[in-house]
Amino acid sequence: MGGRVARVAVVAAGALALALAPGCSHAPKRGGGAWVVVQPGDTLWKLADRNGSSVDAIQRANDGVDPRSLRVGQKLWVPRARAVSSAPPSRAPIGAHPPGHPPDTTCGDQARKDDLSFEWPILGHLTSGYGDARGTHEHDGIDLVAEEGTPIHAAEAGRVVYAGDGLGDYGRVVVVKHLGRWATVYAHNKKNLVGEGAFVERGDVIAEVGETGNATTPHLHFEVRRANQPRDPQSCLP
Repeated sequence: MGGRVARVAVVAAGALALALAPGCSHAPKRGGGAWVVVQPGDTLWKLADRNGSSVDAIQRANDGVDPRSLRVGQKLWVPRARAVSSAPPSRAPIGAHPPGHPPDTTCGDQARKDDLSFEWPILGHLTSGYGDARGTHEHDGIDLVAEEGTPIHAAEAGRVVYAGDGLGDYGRVVVVKHLGRWATVYAHNKKNLVGEGAFVERGDVIAEVGETGNATTPHLHFEVRRANQPRDPQSCLP
């Protein structure tokens, strides 16, 4: 009896998969977009960038899909997608390393040793890279231009150790402490959505893009630090 039940369950699961397959007459159409199949290494940020969408739009179209629980082979409806794509992105989600500033190749390796896997906090246009000259000092992070109010996501799980506007030029800022003496900094925010002491998971929305502090356009200033020493964020990210 148990074997028969198991076979029926398998047949039912197969029928459901066919009903949801792209191009099937029963597949839901939720406005402009396309079905995308999750490939190894895919994240919501990579899918959004590759298909001209946004993380929030994908989550809304897929019943609040958890970015931490994607499964290879999972089908997601991606609103406003350019086309169905299963190939990995050929570039970083934001931009290339600035000329003259080679990647800090040890950053990602060290993060992985500490069981960390940093993700891009937003999809935006890179306007200032790590190490760029800023008067008498070098830029400690990267600047990513995006529309005001764009959700900012935690790059990795950790505890919020600062959330406020008392750091001068940084404006409204959130600092998240991670394992292994790592920390990430999110500055110039329009609004902070987490408070000090809160624990956040990778991908949680923690703030909104703004232009507070020393900023002339809405953007995110993002830093990755280890033992309070700045590291090249792009070399820590996929």
